[in-house]
Amino acid sequence: MTLQRRVRRSIGKHISFYLTGTVLTAITIMLLVGAFAVSNTLYDRFERFFAQNRIEDGEFKTETPLTDADIRALEEQYAVTLEQQQYTDLTYGDTKLRIFTQMEKLDLASVLEGEDLQCDTDILITYRYAKANGITVGDEITILGQKFCVSGLCNKSDYAVMLYDFTESMPDQDGFGIGIITKQAMEKLADPITYYAVRYGDKAKEQDFRKAVYDTYKTMEYIEKESNTRISLIFHEADDLTAEFSLYSPIIMLLVLVIIAMVLSRMVKREGKIIAVLMTLGYRKQELIRHYMLFGMIPAVGGDILGILCSIPFSKAFSAFYFGDGEYLDYTVKMPWLTLLVAVLIPIVVYGLVSYLVLSACLKSDIVPLLREQKKEKTAWICRNSSRSTGWIYTVRSIWLNKARSLTMVIGIAIATLVVVLGGSFQDSYDNLIGVKMPDAMMGGQYEYGFKSFQTENPYGGSAVFDISFGAKTDDSRFNMIGYEENNDVLSGKLVSGKQIEYGKYYMTNAAAKRYHISPGDSFTFYDTVTLQETTIEITDILDNDVMSLILTSKENVAALLDRPVEQYNVIISREKLDIPGEMLSKSSSVDDYIEQAKNLASTAGIVLKLLKVLGVLICILVTSMLAGMILEENKRNVSMLAILGYTDREIRTFIFRANHILVPLGFLAGVPLGYATAYSMILSAMQSSGRLMSLPVKVSTIGISFGYVLLSYLLAMTLLSKKKALLKLLWQKDE
Repeated sequence: MTLQRRVRRSIGKHISFYLTGTVLTAITIMLLVGAFAVSNTLYDRFERFFAQNRIEDGEFKTETPLTDADIRALEEQYAVTLEQQQYTDLTYGDTKLRIFTQMEKLDLASVLEGEDLQCDTDILITYRYAKANGITVGDEITILGQKFCVSGLCNKSDYAVMLYDFTESMPDQDGFGIGIITKQAMEKLADPITYYAVRYGDKAKEQDFRKAVYDTYKTMEYIEKESNTRISLIFHEADDLTAEFSLYSPIIMLLVLVIIAMVLSRMVKREGKIIAVLMTLGYRKQELIRHYMLFGMIPAVGGDILGILCSIPFSKAFSAFYFGDGEYLDYTVKMPWLTLLVAVLIPIVVYGLVSYLVLSACLKSDIVPLLREQKKEKTAWICRNSSRSTGWIYTVRSIWLNKARSLTMVIGIAIATLVVVLGGSFQDSYDNLIGVKMPDAMMGGQYEYGFKSFQTENPYGGSAVFDISFGAKTDDSRFNMIGYEENNDVLSGKLVSGKQIEYGKYYMTNAAAKRYHISPGDSFTFYDTVTLQETTIEITDILDNDVMSLILTSKENVAALLDRPVEQYNVIISREKLDIPGEMLSKSSSVDDYIEQAKNLASTAGIVLKLLKVLGVLICILVTSMLAGMILEENKRNVSMLAILGYTDREIRTFIFRANHILVPLGFLAGVPLGYATAYSMILSAMQSSGRLMSLPVKVSTIGISFGYVLLSYLLAMTLLSKKKALLKLLWQKDE
């Protein structure tokens, strides 16, 4: 019999090991390839969509309108493409509809059904909104008393993700849509909001252009493409997905490596006499190492094949899920072939290396000790003089004399627990965000009203404040600075230190402080996104607010930064809903809106969290089943002995598997802190893209439920071995 034939026979003998290693390796490859497939597809499709429709590099509003002659002069002098954009907001049924004028140079729309605008009574409607609200090509809709015919369904490139306001993080494709009409139709319809989109032909001239526009036309707001969440959010989601799944995959692979190391070392020790005979027949140690390495490579090859087969449907399903967040685009999943190649090679290389190192250490013995099987002798000195019960002594010796198997069981349960706890703890974080943090997001306010232009008089009520977006010098991310009046009766922020807020000082919210690594007394440098002028301030203390990235200071300080009269304001924050003419507002939101967004975000994330729990259950079942099979194989002789001594089948099963009953809780106790530590690291990572710091409450109920998942998985695995009673009898009969 050749060594290769021994490998083929081993597959049936160690089927649980190969099955466990193959499935876990396949999951590793599937997660890694699936994540990069989604990321590659999102980037490829949306970048082509943006390029084809000439997406803006930035957009801005000015106090002094730009004339057509001004636009032509700026385009010629600074090598830019500049276009005026106009829109008005209205309600259509129970939904929000934002009507834009048709663009000719930038942020173009793609017609998906029907045809482009042909006359002033035509209107284009965004595809997903139209489908959700039963609007089809040829329908007639009435807007502000004007009748329009739906000529086509489209996508608007600068609304790739349908967000009503930049502060939102979840699209509302059913309740918010875009309509596009001609400029002539807009003139008859309403007094629109005007802003300008710009695309740079020479990026080196960007700062000069922005400075010139500010000096001449008094820029009020400037938003770069990277800060425009309607354009960039889809890319942030892709980056977060690859970061998360790139963390899960090595954790699962680590478990497979532990299993391989344990199984190979046990195999060599068990087959010491066979190895010695093979060495006497002329086989060199390196040949034997290569032979036994094949056993460790089977999960790599099997996992690669299964992983590749599963990656394709998994990538398609996951791509459909993430493309659902954006406006409709037809796409073809772009498989990351290089990533797939690397993912396939990693198990082969890593498993092979670990197998080689383990086997090299195990095959150091000379032929004579192996022939005498000295390595298989174990002195059961532990509990030798103990007066404890036979069952207790048997269990302790089973754990101690099989350290590798016991350690593998603990590690396997710990990793399964880590994954389950990760899912449960994130759910607690979302619940805490919705129930605890969001209600106080406005620091005492309930409603927020943003005006199209700076106001002086406030006949409406609430607290009139400056609310201005600035850029952080450290990473160019955006935060808002709130300038409030000393005698305001709305804002009631609390400091983490418990001290009192001093009017005129600068206070940073906890969310921003964590993001920018700021402590009380630190200096913080930021720049005006309009003028690009830098300012450095000292942060006095930290506000207890994890939802918004804000700096709170006096209205006088912000007025000085903006070079505006202190009497002006652009936002009102109030506790009650105010009656403000809609045509004056650029945005209107409430705490309830923020809570609803968080709920939508939690429901979307809930799908991934459920997958984590399923993955944890699967890991527990596979590891437990594999090790239980090993225990049965090892205890063939003990089964016969115990049966002869008069123990019942139930008592025998208790003897054999009691060790696992102890190791499962140990693995769970090790996995809980690992799960929370992993969750916290992911929360800190997500904070960099979302600007929101989620808490990680440690709940006894979550730990209990997680233990329930692990325990049920363990019991299910043992149930799958429900024929062990018959198997034990079979083993006993074989021994007899």
